[in-house]
Amino acid sequence: MNFLRIFGEQIGIFASSGPAHIQFTPSDESGLLPPQARESYAPPAPIETEIPHCCFECSHCNSLILLPHDGLGYAFGGPAIRKIETRAIGTACPACGHVGVYSLFRGCPGYTTRHKFAPAPAAGRTMLLDWLPCEEETCVFPLPFFVTFDDAITEETVRRFAEKWVWNDLVCQAGHTIQLPQWLSQPGPHRGAIDLTRTGVQRPR
Repeated sequence: MNFLRIFGEQIGIFASSGPAHIQFTPSDESGLLPPQARESYAPPAPIETEIPHCCFECSHCNSLILLPHDGLGYAFGGPAIRKIETRAIGTACPACGHVGVYSLFRGCPGYTTRHKFAPAPAAGRTMLLDWLPCEEETCVFPLPFFVTFDDAITEETVRRFAEKWVWNDLVCQAGHTIQLPQWLSQPGPHRGAIDLTRTGVQRPR
């Protein structure tokens, strides 16, 4: 019996906050729970899972910018896990709207010692919006630009938000000035976003 109880506790069969002789699962759909158990029973709170995020500090307002590392294609991980090859990424600060370049690689554009990895709950979907070319025609280092889609910003509304962002001081991985995205001047929504959590290795276009 002790063996069965230990096994049951491992798979949640005997999880109960009531008296020891009452065994029930976290549901009373059958209506078999005694009244006192129904009154005292509270469903378990959902478990909030934290995942590794790249934690950047906005260079304009010092607000924190949290981007899940898997959503960035593990850009700042080891060579074996990276889905994209880049030394820096671009994104927009959700607090002030300034667009900037950020990196966790020392000596690269957008790197500071304040940037780090940090655990945080997942929120929204972080997507690769575009590979942004710079003004140097011979440069082969376009900048991957990421944005987090949530209730406020979606694939249908991202261009409208991007028109309000401040695009100054954005540079490529080699430090050249970035051109404004072509889709900013095109009518209709921008639909070029890619979810790197569901795709393989991406190469610059």
